[in-house]
Amino acid sequence: MIDPIKINSFAVELRREWDLNSFSPINLLSIMLSKLPNLTIVYYPMSPNTSGMCIRDINGDINEDGLINLESEYDDEFTLDYDFNQRMKSDMIIGINSKMSKGRQSFTLAHELYHLLFEDNSNNFVICEYSSESDSEKEANKFASYLLIPYEGLERYVKSNNIKKWTLDDVIAAEQYFQISHHAMLFRLVEQGFITEEERDKFKRVKISYEAKLRGFNNGIYFCNPQEKLYYCLGKYVRQVEDVYTSDKISDGKRNELLLDAFRGDLIIK
Repeated sequence: MIDPIKINSFAVELRREWDLNSFSPINLLSIMLSKLPNLTIVYYPMSPNTSGMCIRDINGDINEDGLINLESEYDDEFTLDYDFNQRMKSDMIIGINSKMSKGRQSFTLAHELYHLLFEDNSNNFVICEYSSESDSEKEANKFASYLLIPYEGLERYVKSNNIKKWTLDDVIAAEQYFQISHHAMLFRLVEQGFITEEERDKFKRVKISYEAKLRGFNNGIYFCNPQEKLYYCLGKYVRQVEDVYTSDKISDGKRNELLLDAFRGDLIIK
């Protein structure tokens, strides 16, 4: 398993590459759609054990079993100069379980980003399940945590808010600030030594959406997508359909068919 310090360096370098500082919260969805023009993100209700999936290169070779396969072209030592820029050029897909809370969805986006850009193996197609104990999934979880809440960012947050001993008030305020799920916030606080495992277990037992409302916060990060967006697509696919349509390469009917395939009926009626 890759050392956590190195995984944190991946997150820090990515923030630097994307002109983001190491302290502030980020709207990861908007940033990824802006910085990864070849990325398509699909929201889809999946099984309770599945958080998401990704495909590194949808144009990869098809193997003898009819599955997409991408041969590994990467050295054992990851280098941002080569590997990162090469992978950025691929047509990538991320699938997100739309039945998860929005806070968890943001974490899964960051998790899948690790598989797409940083993981050094030949797997082109990855399905991520909560029950998995593989090194790959553990590394992706750590990367997601560090990307959304950089080590230095959490340290500064604690210092600027003068937190000596974490209370439920502090936990909720922090996860609202970083827009991260309750579970992910508690994981980081334990990992960074701010709370004990016993304190984490106590904080986990609360009804978090209700407790957030009591403290005057919007509790939207604790709920899944509304019904009309359980099936939804963003990114390159939608843009590409419109590009070929405006270039008179497809008809109105074909455009509508392709958009419906992407669960974007809202774009058909102007």
